[in-house]
Amino acid sequence: MKKIILLSILISASTLVFGQSTEISSKYDKIDKFDKEVAFVHKNGLVGLINSKGKEVIKPEYEKISAFGTDNIAYTTKGGLIGLIDVNGKVLVDNKYDKIGGFKNNQAIVKKGDAYGVIDKAGKLIVDVKYNKLVFEKNGILKAVNADGSEVLIKPNK
Repeated sequence: MKKIILLSILISASTLVFGQSTEISSKYDKIDKFDKEVAFVHKNGLVGLINSKGKEVIKPEYEKISAFGTDNIAYTTKGGLIGLIDVNGKVLVDNKYDKIGGFKNNQAIVKKGDAYGVIDKAGKLIVDVKYNKLVFEKNGILKAVNADGSEVLIKPNK
């Protein structure tokens, strides 16, 4: 009898010490490696994001999410259009552009249809999407080509 009581105490103590494991995420088809305290999750061909506690930061709704840059911003693709999110899952730019270029001085050239404009890292449109071409020049100046072929220089308001 003493052996049974001792065995019961040992089993109870080991459960307290080692505890029970707990699944911390929903079931996904694939969970990528964690980076910056988040991991990409895949479900039914779509990708989302969970944090290291298993909390879903972004449900799997995107066709693609790029790696997060040093600025903690990633490019997303949904319905063939490009947008931006931050590492916390905040949508900075809805998926409405055909292309978003790389950021230079916290600004990126965006393309929608045949027209180009500029956004900042917060997703705010700082140059209207209306030019046939835009090129970053020195000192934050942009060279733009209008629909009639004329060229203008633009200093974006920040």
